[in-house]
Amino acid sequence: MENTEDKKSKKEEHIEVTDTDNLGENTREEEGAIASDENSIPDLDHAGQIDELNDRLLRMAAEIENLRKRSLKEREDAIKYSTTKFARDIITVADDLERAIESVQGIDFETNDTMKTLYDGVELTLRSLTQIFSRNGIERFDPLGEKFDPTMHEAMFEVPNSENESGIIVHLVEPGYRLNDRILRPARVGVSKSDK
Repeated sequence: MENTEDKKSKKEEHIEVTDTDNLGENTREEEGAIASDENSIPDLDHAGQIDELNDRLLRMAAEIENLRKRSLKEREDAIKYSTTKFARDIITVADDLERAIESVQGIDFETNDTMKTLYDGVELTLRSLTQIFSRNGIERFDPLGEKFDPTMHEAMFEVPNSENESGIIVHLVEPGYRLNDRILRPARVGVSKSDK
């Protein structure tokens, strides 16, 4: 009887071993079928992904180029307009020197050497300051006779005038200043107002 049981157990072991071997073959076959399915479907999917990634890459490259250009422009502007605050402050000195020169117009300098020397010194200082302005991109503008432009001029008052049309600058209170095409200070002006 033991012999029969031994034979049965050997048979069962053999069946189990055979099933395990078959199991491995089935798994390999199934994996192969799945892999072949994956290889056939994704070809279409990969092409779409490649196009999408190429598009994203081109957009990112363009964005980086735009960022580089914008950074360069901002850097240039920072350098170009770095003196804006100082320039606004220093143009008041130029205004004061011009007023000092205008205030002594009509004085006889031949009788007063001290006053003549002082006048020459103020005039020389103003000329030197004007040259410094020019070297640093600061430009004075006098819009007398031009059409009023609110981006460049500040109207202080209106002057009734029958000779000119409305909106013409007929009086200059203070000249305007620009720094590299940017208005530092608008020209303060009197504007004609037509009687018609």
